[in-house]
Amino acid sequence: MVASVRRFLAGATPLTWLMLINIGVYVASVLTAVGFYAVGRLHVFERFYYSLLLPAEIHTFFRQPWSLFSHMFAHDWRGFLHILVNMLWLYWMGRLFMTTQASVRLYWVYFLGGIAGAVGYLTYAWLHGPYNGYAMGASAAVNGVFFATVMLMPHFRVYLLFIGPIALRWLALIWIFLDLVLTLNGGEAAAIAHLCGAGAGVGIGYLLRNGWKPENLSQWMPFSLHRQDITPEEVDRILDKINQKGLKSLTRKERDILKRAAEKL
Repeated sequence: MVASVRRFLAGATPLTWLMLINIGVYVASVLTAVGFYAVGRLHVFERFYYSLLLPAEIHTFFRQPWSLFSHMFAHDWRGFLHILVNMLWLYWMGRLFMTTQASVRLYWVYFLGGIAGAVGYLTYAWLHGPYNGYAMGASAAVNGVFFATVMLMPHFRVYLLFIGPIALRWLALIWIFLDLVLTLNGGEAAAIAHLCGAGAGVGIGYLLRNGWKPENLSQWMPFSLHRQDITPEEVDRILDKINQKGLKSLTRKERDILKRAAEKL
């Protein structure tokens, strides 16, 4: 069983990893909350959990700067609808995105959308202080994925229950309208975060459509988003390509995979 899990994780796509992290954090949070509640110490868990969320209060934010990233994976553990909607949209739009782009670019869209949402949320909160709320969840990051996909394939039709086929560009407009409605119910900060994530997705989608390769930037970072575990199937595919078309037919990424595979021998 352990070997099966390792093979599954080795071949997992960025979409799979993002969903596993989100769902894993949620499940772990619920189970931990139940345990602390059972012993009458739920407030201890809540204090820890709030350290993962993005605080609107400026001094609290500077005490937990990691929340700029951690809040993208932390949903409300008291309910299920929030994470369910986010994961469904991430799954649907993430799969569409990866039909037109290298799968590793999903990481870039997700994180840049989430960061854009965080910046929008903090900007609104700091300009309208005192504002003591917290931002949580993958909504802005998923909006980034959604709207990047819209930019890449605006005429692609999806089928919605009770509506039927609808082009992604019209679905995006409906989604924006729903976020604007949110502002009428006291959710201005959340709506701004969602719209900033969507705006980042539009910009990234435009750049990708015009040939931008964000994975090239990761070569200058201390860690690289595209250096995933190498699967035997990937190595076999590259070797077959060499047999059929020669060594010169390999891309830079494929040469890097072969080099790393040889280093593990």
